Formats: sequence, structure tokens, C-alpha cells
Amino acid sequence: MTVVIDAGHGGKDPGNLGTGRYKTAEKDITLAVAHKTAAYIEERVPGVRIVMTRTGDTYPTLPERVRMANESQADLLLSIHCDSFEKSSAVGSSTFVMGLGKSDASLRVASKENATIFQENSDETRGFDPNDPDTFIALALKQEIYLERSLQLADLIQTQFRERVGRKDRGVRQAGYYVTAYANMPSVLVELGFLTNPKEEDFLRSEKGQDYMASALFRAFRSYAETWLSLESAVEAPPSAAPTPETAAADTGAIDEPTPEETVVETPAWFSTLENTCSDGVCFTVQAASSRRGGPLVDDEGHEVPFSQSTLSGGVHKYRVGSSPSYAVACQMRDTLRLKGFPDAFVVAFDDGSRIPLEQAIKKQRN
Repeated sequence: MTVVIDAGHGGKDPGNLGTGRYKTAEKDITLAVAHKTAAYIEERVPGVRIVMTRTGDTYPTLPERVRMANESQADLLLSIHCDSFEKSSAVGSSTFVMGLGKSDASLRVASKENATIFQENSDETRGFDPNDPDTFIALALKQEIYLERSLQLADLIQTQFRERVGRKDRGVRQAGYYVTAYANMPSVLVELGFLTNPKEEDFLRSEKGQDYMASALFRAFRSYAETWLSLESAVEAPPSAAPTPETAAADTGAIDEPTPEETVVETPAWFSTLENTCSDGVCFTVQAASSRRGGPLVDDEGHEVPFSQSTLSGGVHKYRVGSSPSYAVACQMRDTLRLKGFPDAFVVAFDDGSRIPLEQAIKKQRN
């Protein structure tokens, strides 16, 4: 597996300057977090090849960054940035995938990150007009084949930022970025936080803050990789900001059966919020965890989770929980599972037993 990590801006392009209290700019923070993320992956997931679009204070143009990713035949592109806003109260982390984002926030961020195109004046960027809707319609259609995986990774990243690092979750959004538009692979662009917010700028400038954000990106990548690929080696996670450990089912497999001396605890009440009501047509279910050791899916108190089933793919047991013809109900089950010890849970879709992209399933239901 090849992963391209793109530290935004660099060299002559400092990115945003934050509050102006420090000499460091966006380009410095994105590079530091990119290096830390790459180190976590290289140390803990043997066999993954990392390609950095820059390793120092240089400025690869946007076409050069995309070319590096495409020519390396990468399986994933992770572009790292920091946000800014005219009001210092703006705070939080967000993750973007390629799409026709029409919200003010999506248009603002896309416009900011694409701004360097006007300074490059190269043949490769002349066909890209950030203000032309027709440009994005064609590019969004091109990226649809990667959209499911991009959305899944983006959702995992936001979950880690929110639940492990305690950042305000500004959500997963779609917007028209050059780097994600022309990449021939699943790709996301991450805004770590607002450098124009003094408190958030201090956090992102700190060694601790950069460690936590890089660890969150690594953990999201790990969950993504375990879903889609067969990893040959066990994965060890770096320390997280939050004290809650990952569940035994996700990392260490089954918990031993209770001995006769142990007290049997009543079935948790939250199990009643799960349902298994769909078998034909479009069905939504929740992938709750993955494990190399197998065994039943259990919560952190040792109770076997109802409506759970596992499949073995490439040596990894993937656990799905429940089913519903309603995407909204599946999302509620996902949120419950995340709160109850399965922080990396996400919704997947099936049509008559065959897995299909989530976006396709939602559109099919609407139609």
C-alpha cells in the first residue's frame, strides 16, 4: 500500500499566518504533523510505503503534488492544512472530500486552498477555474468512483479528532480542491484547526498538540486500512489524548469466558437500541470493529453484542452489527456503538447481500 502525505503550502507560500503572534505559519505546522503521521505509520504498519510531497520548506506546485501521487500509483492521498477565518472565535477541525460543496464554509475553504493556482500560471492549471461550476461538475463525476472510500476515511478522521483529541467537530464536507479533484485515488483534505483562534493556534503549535493530531490521523488510517486491505503485521497504536483505551474486540480479539467465581452482569440496556430488520433490497449495517484473532464481538464489560456477525478477509475478522432499511436508523446504531466502546464504527450498505457504495445506496433509496 502506498500513501501520499501532502503537507500543505511551503516555501514561498506560507499559508495562513494565524493570529500574527508567532513567526510560525500554516506551512510549518502542516509539515510537522505530516512528518509525525508518516513516522507513526512507518513504525506501526510495516509494509506501507509513504510518499511525502515535501519534506522541508519547499513549495511543490499543486500539479506537482498531484503528479507525485498519481505517478506513485498511490492508494490514498492525505493533504494536511490549517484553517483561518476573519473572526478569531472560529474553532474546530474538518475534513473535506471532492464534491460540489455549496455551503459558505465549503466555498470559503476551497477558494482559500485553491488560491495559489492563480500564482502558478502553468499549462496544467489553465483548465482549472475555481469559479466555474462546470469544472467541478466534471471533476466530481470523475471522483465518484473513489467517493465511498474518501468519505469513510474522512468520517474516521473526524471521529478521532472529536473523541480522542477533544476537538470541536466541524464535520465532513465536500468541496472543490485541486489536489483532491485530480488525484486518481481516494483522497481527503484535512483542516486541523483555526490558527486565527489564539487557543487553537497555541495547541497546534505545541509538540503535544501536533502529536495528538498526528496520532488521530494515524488511528483513522489504521481503521481504514484494516477495512480495505490485508495488513501483514499487527498494528500497534500510539498513545491517544483521551484516556479511554480501544476495545478488546478491536485490538486484542475475544475476551476469555467468565469463570464460575465471576459474577454474571445483566445484559446492558443499550443492546435494546440495536435492531436487525433488513434482509432484502437495500440494507444498512454498521461495521463496528476488526480483529486478527477473531472470536465473538464483545463490549468492554465482556457482553456479546447482539445481531453481530463476522467475515474473514485477508486474515482480518470484520464485525458487522444489526441491519435496517433506514440509513438514519443505521446512523443511530453507529453513534450508539461509538459511545459504547467501538469508536471506529461506520455505516456500510448492501443491496440483496452484495456490498455497494454508501452514496449509491442512499440515492437508490431516495429514488
